[in-house]
Amino acid sequence: MLLRCVEIHLGMSRARPLTLCKLKTYNRSAAGRPLVPFRFYCSPLQEITIVANAPLSQYWNACVDQLKDRINNRSFWEALEVTSAILIDNGVLVVGMEPENIARSTSITQVTTMHVVQSVIKEVFGQPLQVIIIEGSTPADYEHHKEREVRLANIKQQALNRRPVPVTAATAGGSWEAVYEQMSRLFSQMPYRSLPQGKARYANEALYILMDAMETLYPNPPDESAERSLARVLERISNASEIPSPVLAFELERLLAWKNSSVAEPPAEAELA
Repeated sequence: MLLRCVEIHLGMSRARPLTLCKLKTYNRSAAGRPLVPFRFYCSPLQEITIVANAPLSQYWNACVDQLKDRINNRSFWEALEVTSAILIDNGVLVVGMEPENIARSTSITQVTTMHVVQSVIKEVFGQPLQVIIIEGSTPADYEHHKEREVRLANIKQQALNRRPVPVTAATAGGSWEAVYEQMSRLFSQMPYRSLPQGKARYANEALYILMDAMETLYPNPPDESAERSLARVLERISNASEIPSPVLAFELERLLAWKNSSVAEPPAEAELA
């Protein structure tokens, strides 16, 4: 049986008394040899010893001390002070914070700091571990966290899978009013509709749907009633997407011209063998 033992020598620092200087890893046989502990030398007069079967909290506390020395940021230090290690689950170190302190977790989870956090954890634990911060401090809180994450993932997947039904002669019911209502439903079903890119995707899809509906609802040549109905639908798209209606009308004309040119273009002749 082999035991992994780590000896970490620490020196003095201006910011904190814990500075990582050197890391050594040993393999020791359990037969006939004394247990080699983890030793943290804080100063010539102070020594903290963590034996190999120490609880998880001692390892995490050692990480906290080293992180305070690595990153000179008060908010980061205060966030670390209210954390506690809960468990390790399939290569993931689960760290907890009480509900009143969970907002401080952003000081730890930032990209610039998380890289240092994972580096220190690898040195102290002797293996790379991913880190997540949850609300709570017990394994039961972690189980609730996993259940909540599963529910959120399912909701997001359902939102992505939800697609509006395209307007055709059958679904539109042969009326401009049905097309107008379809534009409202399309916007309510569009993901990220409050963001600029979501509004742009809505306008793009709405114009394609409107172009298809015009095959049955827009006569050639159009009459005044058809023109006003088309303008009303364009205004509805404009209000939702915040794109001026003349711009939408211009893009619709471009789509119609592209569609007509595609239909009128003769198929390419097959090459003679």
